Amino acid sequence: AAAAAAVVAAEALLRGDLAAAALDAQSQERLVLLTQSCVGPASGRAQRPPTPSRDELWARALSLLPPRVAVPPHRLSVLLWQAVRYQQLHCLHHDASHPCGLGLHAYEAPPLLQDYSCEAPPLPTRCIARLREHTDEVWLAAASHNGRCIASSSRDRSVLFWEEGDTLLAFRVAHALHGHTEPCSCIAWSWDDKYVLTGSADRTVRLWAAPPGPAGREEGSSGAPLRTMAKHRDAVTGVAWLRDSHHFVSAGFDKCIFLWDIHGADLYRWEVPSRIQDLSLTHDGARMLVVGSDRGVKVIDIQARRELSSLPESDAVTSVCASSLREEVLVNVAHQVAGSRPGPSIRLWDLAARRVVQRYLGHCQARFVVRSCFGGPREEFVCSGSEDGQVYIWHRHYGSLLQVLHGHSATVNSVCWSQSRAWLISTSDDRTVRIWSARGEAIVEDVEAEAEAEAEGEPAQEDDLPTAD
Repeated sequence: AAAAAAVVAAEALLRGDLAAAALDAQSQERLVLLTQSCVGPASGRAQRPPTPSRDELWARALSLLPPRVAVPPHRLSVLLWQAVRYQQLHCLHHDASHPCGLGLHAYEAPPLLQDYSCEAPPLPTRCIARLREHTDEVWLAAASHNGRCIASSSRDRSVLFWEEGDTLLAFRVAHALHGHTEPCSCIAWSWDDKYVLTGSADRTVRLWAAPPGPAGREEGSSGAPLRTMAKHRDAVTGVAWLRDSHHFVSAGFDKCIFLWDIHGADLYRWEVPSRIQDLSLTHDGARMLVVGSDRGVKVIDIQARRELSSLPESDAVTSVCASSLREEVLVNVAHQVAGSRPGPSIRLWDLAARRVVQRYLGHCQARFVVRSCFGGPREEFVCSGSEDGQVYIWHRHYGSLLQVLHGHSATVNSVCWSQSRAWLISTSDDRTVRIWSARGEAIVEDVEAEAEAEAEGEPAQEDDLPTAD
């Protein structure tokens, strides 16, 4: 049928456009007059359809001929682009989400006189500071969006705010929050960095004013919360801000999710069938991603107040982290049963396609909740803590392990990325917060000596470390 259609199209081209093009203008005029005289009396000048140009006719003729007879149009440029695409697929640092790759603008063509290659994004492999003011395990850290402050939460029930001191990379405790009667399990900065949310096992959500600048406070000062929300009937496990910085959500083991405003009014409540482990919001702030004690990740439309189709996970999920740039989300699984390789894994979900597009393996997670995050200027990396005391960094698109960071002497509970400062921040059961960067001078330390000192209950020496005052 296809061959017959091609023959018919070829005949129409020859009898119609090519035959007309073979005649000059005078011949066409005589043909029109002759036709009119044969049909009837002339009634004015006939309107003829426009004749295609030679280039258009040649292009149509080539489209009907097989490649073995005539070279297809633009064949050389197609082959060159295929060669570039092949090199891009084998480039470890190519950003597949960017149309031209890293370092190229949309209007720039890839180079043809040399092989395609991307400059590797700088990895945060240098530990530039270690913060040691907490007296127990450090569970979480969250950096403000402007990069000025880092909030850390510990099992010692305190939340500390860290800022750079007068000297470069010398951090100090600028502010301390005390008030929760149980450890703080979640922290969130508002998008305008004016407020901080904390949720705790004491069943409360507390709204705090962000610490003022150095000129407006005394060092180490603390204050009372602006609001205390106490409607949860069990431990609070997740808090997140909407984009307007005036509304936020909280979730907990009581199977409830509350929508609040900054005045403390609860605007709506969702109820789910299982205890909520974690919560995150998509990059546009329109949907909630809710991890329950059952399998799967629930997706809730905040504006419509309704639950959408869940992400069908086959294994129990422990934590979730949504991308701030794309329709993607990281899902941490401690025990992968359904996959070909048992053990922990981090799965990258494409929310638009509703499928897993990549898996990241190699870290350790069995007994504890270990959190992951996106990292890099364009979120080229996926970073995660691990129960072996190390920080793992993978390539987001290809899933290849790029770096393993050593330094902590106990489980690394969570990692977070400061986009404005290009810092990777890790927290650990060794009571420290570490800041990693691609630039700056790495601290000098003796990990074995510190581990022995901590095992004996003695603080390690800090003579060479830019730690908190």
